[in-house]
Amino acid sequence: MSEDKKKKIDRCRFSHLDWKNSTNENVKHKCARQEEEKKEWEPTDEARCEKCEHFKSRYIEFPITVNEIEDRPIDFRGLGHQQGCLVKIRPCGKEYGDKTYLGFYLGDLPLQNTISFNEEKGILKVGTHNNPAIFVPELRKIIWGCESWWGEIESEEQLRDITDDDISNVWYVKMMKQLHEKDQQQETPAEETKEE
Repeated sequence: MSEDKKKKIDRCRFSHLDWKNSTNENVKHKCARQEEEKKEWEPTDEARCEKCEHFKSRYIEFPITVNEIEDRPIDFRGLGHQQGCLVKIRPCGKEYGDKTYLGFYLGDLPLQNTISFNEEKGILKVGTHNNPAIFVPELRKIIWGCESWWGEIESEEQLRDITDDDISNVWYVKMMKQLHEKDQQQETPAEETKEE
């Protein structure tokens, strides 16, 4: 990555967006580099980040000295689903029109490469970010788990549409809705009670 493309505040691993205090017009950052006596992240800005002696890039920035390359093996097993099992799958893309398809779970296949670098030891680790891959014969393509709603079935007779209600009842969707509602309540100021 070219250093002139991103400023230090955007590249530093200690710099994070301050979601609560940012607006569309004014994006604010917090510094996560904490000293032991501090409990909260400090607000920061571009000028402060440019002068900071503790800058550490969140990216691999060249030149680097590599002493060893560690190639991690690919683990196709996934989360307990048998490769080749039948699944029902509803892709998220609008072009699929909320339709549920029959598919075959191929395993957790590489979606993209991952690379990390240990600066102290000079070890470059190369691996993959895997995701459930489902072949959908009707579409003649693989649909990834991260771009769909899906579940294992034992026979084609169990194939039924995955509805919006099914999606709303998934535990992590419920959790995200609750967190969103909690944030909305905190942002809405409580009405002041008037003394009569």
